[in-house]
Amino acid sequence: MNFDNFHQDDDQETMIDYSEISNLKLEAVLSSSKSTRTSLEAIRIGEAGLNKHRQMLLNRVPEPGDFASFPLNKIEIKDLAYLSASQNHEFALLRGKKNDILFHGKEYECNFNEDLEELLINGKFELVAHSHPDKDKIIPSSNDRECIKKLNQKESQIISWYTGEIYTFHADEFEDLLNSEKGDTK
Repeated sequence: MNFDNFHQDDDQETMIDYSEISNLKLEAVLSSSKSTRTSLEAIRIGEAGLNKHRQMLLNRVPEPGDFASFPLNKIEIKDLAYLSASQNHEFALLRGKKNDILFHGKEYECNFNEDLEELLINGKFELVAHSHPDKDKIIPSSNDRECIKKLNQKESQIISWYTGEIYTFHADEFEDLLNSEKGDTK
């Protein structure tokens, strides 16, 4: 038996196998990923609705082009996928020092108005993430890259409203290639 992954607690005679804990964490992540896909599918095909929190978010930005301010960290990136699955539109999360902004985009784009664009360009807010209708592999568009370049951001994230997977992309496409070779895309 290899004891490299084991730890003995000094107060107890218990041996803990940390490799087993890692396997359990991986199983939980895989199970959670499958659950997310199932939930997003149910919402997309109309068999389920949004939870109370996400419905409240949508009620504040019901139409494309609408945006609203929320307390800092009130919105999670995964909320964007659920909102998008329900509306078949992209959503974006902007984050400042004191608050978040949720933006309701169109089917395949999030075009910010001049006021939001100015807040982003001046560094008052950051484009944390936006949703995409990608089913398999998440692919940032050239417009996505141009947008974060214009905003002087090095990176942002995209979440798929089919799978719930999150992909970190960079203004420089070469950075994506370097990070994917390292296995660092989330």
